[in-house]
Amino acid sequence: MTARSRWAAALAGACLGAVALAGCATGGVGDGAGPPPPTRDLRAADYYPLDAGWRWAYDLEKDGQTILAMYGVLERTPDTAIVQAGDERLMYAIAPDGIAQKEGTVLGDFVIKDPVKAGAEWPVAGGKAKIVSVSEQVTTDAGKFSGCAVVEVTRDSPMRVARTTFAPGVGPVVIEMHVATGAGFATVTRARLRAVTRPGEDPLAGH
Repeated sequence: MTARSRWAAALAGACLGAVALAGCATGGVGDGAGPPPPTRDLRAADYYPLDAGWRWAYDLEKDGQTILAMYGVLERTPDTAIVQAGDERLMYAIAPDGIAQKEGTVLGDFVIKDPVKAGAEWPVAGGKAKIVSVSEQVTTDAGKFSGCAVVEVTRDSPMRVARTTFAPGVGPVVIEMHVATGAGFATVTRARLRAVTRPGEDPLAGH
């Protein structure tokens, strides 16, 4: 399974325990939960912070339903992060040139890669990834985000496009999966950030 399909599957799988974990992620960015990062010379790792303690809650739209999906970093070494999504654990490599899926000791597809600039491309299994914007503005229940990088991954067999919007200093804020149909593309999965907890923050603050 590729990095993007694993991410989509992980969000779907996370829904099983979402109700019980609904209080674990709080503190929207729009609530003043920490200063924004500098906007110059940002690297891939700045768009996807993976230190232990990060937690994200997403409103996941799939099959006509909206459910809460949880995603959190359990462990971090200098070059690897272990993340929990529902019952599944995923491994990411913190490489010098970006964040990539990791299978044991094997480096997989990059999720986001340096240099983070519009038009940058890199190969992935069965297709290619491209940064289509580094100036996207997005508003979700977690707050307003500017200077976002948008990564589109296009794959064949079947033709599909995964579009992930990364906010600097926050991580993915919107994830969409589009699949080709006879009339164009249909959105089969969409996740929007509801809340985020940073390392060291009290997840129950304000409750």
